[in-house]
Amino acid sequence: MPWAQGSGQWAWNNYFDALFTATSATCVTGLSVYHSGIKDELSIGGQIVLLAMIQIGGLGFITVLAFFITLFKSKLQFKDRYFLSQAVNSTNVGDVVRFVRKIIVISFSIELVGTLVGLPVFITMFPNNLGMAIWNSIFTCISAFNNAGFDILGNTSLIHEAGTLVGSLPNWANIYLDIYVMILIVAGGISFLVLTDIFSFKKRPEQWRAFTKIVLLTTSFLIVIGFVWFLGFECFKGSESMTPLDAIFQSITCRTAGFSTYNQNNLSIGSKIFSCVLMFIGGSPLGTAGGIKTTTLFMIILAIFSYLRGKNVSAFKRTYSTKMIVKAMSLFFIAILTVIICFIIISTLEQSQNIPSENILFEVFSAFGTVGLSTGINPDLSVGSKSILIFLMFAGRLGPMTFFQVFQINMNKEGSAHYKYVEEDFLIG
Repeated sequence: MPWAQGSGQWAWNNYFDALFTATSATCVTGLSVYHSGIKDELSIGGQIVLLAMIQIGGLGFITVLAFFITLFKSKLQFKDRYFLSQAVNSTNVGDVVRFVRKIIVISFSIELVGTLVGLPVFITMFPNNLGMAIWNSIFTCISAFNNAGFDILGNTSLIHEAGTLVGSLPNWANIYLDIYVMILIVAGGISFLVLTDIFSFKKRPEQWRAFTKIVLLTTSFLIVIGFVWFLGFECFKGSESMTPLDAIFQSITCRTAGFSTYNQNNLSIGSKIFSCVLMFIGGSPLGTAGGIKTTTLFMIILAIFSYLRGKNVSAFKRTYSTKMIVKAMSLFFIAILTVIICFIIISTLEQSQNIPSENILFEVFSAFGTVGLSTGINPDLSVGSKSILIFLMFAGRLGPMTFFQVFQINMNKEGSAHYKYVEEDFLIG
């Protein structure tokens, strides 16, 4: 629509780019096909629509719908509560309405506080335009908390380059902005269940759910190991080195955020592949992040170590079922197979452009993990390749198991046969 375009004109020839951007926003990915960035391509009206899609995509359409239903309907039947509990991954059917309301209240509260906290930086950036400073603070806060990765600061994200809005900031403001965005990214990707445990001050840490402890442990481990990797391999390589702040930002943003303080093209091949691993893992369930999730990684590693030690699969004084292990393994292999197939298809479609394979791999993992980090090749990809990335963004946001369950109604259902075959073992490995 003309009112959404920065040029104020119809963009019939760019309808697919509009579809790609809408998908990227709804799936809170942040991948863009615009060379000049969102700031110049979309008007204020277009930016507002994009931000609304990010907000709905981050919370989840069902969560938003359920919230409005409960506003006008005081009592829900059991079947309605059960449907909502399945939609928002809540195990408590009776308390699902209050849980949905908690999600909305926590989200809007963090975004309101985040907007106010971010104002000093944006007032420094736009000293003569308070309205623009407030709008940039709102947009950046919502985008960061929902792990979307979109910004309206130009086409260089948060990279400190001369001639850019971020490059014009004093050193204190750059550090402030980076830390501010990192906190919002972690808060959004850590899971609403974890946030409710943390902000439920009646509970001591030892009384938190096992889920909360697993998420916090795995998230902390991934942030630290990522920081150590980038510090060791990217901070001491000469003129294009990362700073230690860039290293920890890269470790956090790879977990499905999409903001960047460092040009991804300057990463070594090893660091690009390691970034792909972090993007593949992603954030935590019932949060705004994508990927296979931290809990899946934890369950796979725990199952392997338990098998090697000859013990039951248990942690935090809880034992976990074989069904959970099989689900985690299935999710991992479906996800990695999906990514590999899409990588092969895009590589075949773009072989005439001589794009480095590691850059295509990077974009594929970024789309699947709903991350949004990019080496800048998306605007030049063919319609076929962009279609594959759209598919990956949908699959990554919904989750591979949920996505394929649409086509397989028997998934996650117990068998109804009245007989059982004889169990037999055979050689493996």
